[in-house]
Amino acid sequence: MNKNVNNIVNYGDSICATLECNGNRLASITGVNFTSLDDVKRALLELTGRFAGVAVLTVRNCTQGWRDVTALATMRRPAAAMQPAVISQPRIGHQYLIPWAS
Repeated sequence: MNKNVNNIVNYGDSICATLECNGNRLASITGVNFTSLDDVKRALLELTGRFAGVAVLTVRNCTQGWRDVTALATMRRPAAAMQPAVISQPRIGHQYLIPWAS
């Protein structure tokens, strides 16, 4: 079910959008070059880069007079270069790091 049926973005609409995570603003854009909500979300994610957690995406269409607030969850994944090539034996007295939780 597409819940954004009434929230249509037309090319030329004045759009203001923000992406916030843990109370911090990660990215903010204002423009008229968007044709859909997916375009707006894609532009914000390109500006933001990597983040971990649940972010709040707020899109305001100033031309049509509506606002859409959506939750966006992501998990940080280590880059390929950061993964160890060889897994070493456990050492006594050291703390283990869980790759997906750090």
